[in-house]
Amino acid sequence: MARSSRESAIRYPLTAILGVDSNLRVSRVLSLHGGVLASNEILRKTRLAQESVRRALIDLVSIGIVSSSGMGRSSVYRLNADHYFAPVLSELFKAESDRFAAILDAVRQCAIGMPIFSLFYYGSVARGEDRMDSDLDIGIIARTDDLAEVTERLRENLRDVSERLGFLPNVVGLDFADIKRLDRDADPWWKDVVSEATVLSGKRPEDVIGMVGEELG
Repeated sequence: MARSSRESAIRYPLTAILGVDSNLRVSRVLSLHGGVLASNEILRKTRLAQESVRRALIDLVSIGIVSSSGMGRSSVYRLNADHYFAPVLSELFKAESDRFAAILDAVRQCAIGMPIFSLFYYGSVARGEDRMDSDLDIGIIARTDDLAEVTERLRENLRDVSERLGFLPNVVGLDFADIKRLDRDADPWWKDVVSEATVLSGKRPEDVIGMVGEELG
């Protein structure tokens, strides 16, 4: 099998900057932060292995897109604002961040006015482990009499916006009896939901039981 040919570094520097996962993640963290960061902070924010961060910083500093100051463990790093590609990369990473914020806001907006006690997302997106084909798992808690209608309405409301923003919503509806039973049985799925859930509106899912305890009986 023929080997891939090398690309010109001066013609295609973005391959070197963005073509390696660790380089991309370090560049993103520095760009969105906007200031200086020590390597241990970069390590925490990128969730990369220490060696991957070290190699990425060496690469990015040598390319010139990242600047460093200090020596050894006292070194700090920042995106080099004077680099030709810095403004473009900053806009790209901002657009990426803004898109995710727009997705979450769209879910909130699509649920406005509905009798929902808790609206949240959970699963792989909440854990930061989702892939391109992963669903955005959206949970809602409503009264039994409202549940079927609000679940279907939210799915319908999300249809167009999910196509525009490019995500796959998976709406799961629970009523009070559901969460009471799941909590009582220490259901593993429910435990994961409680630990992962990021609330978009209303109460945390586990707090709904206490809030409507009299209705649950």
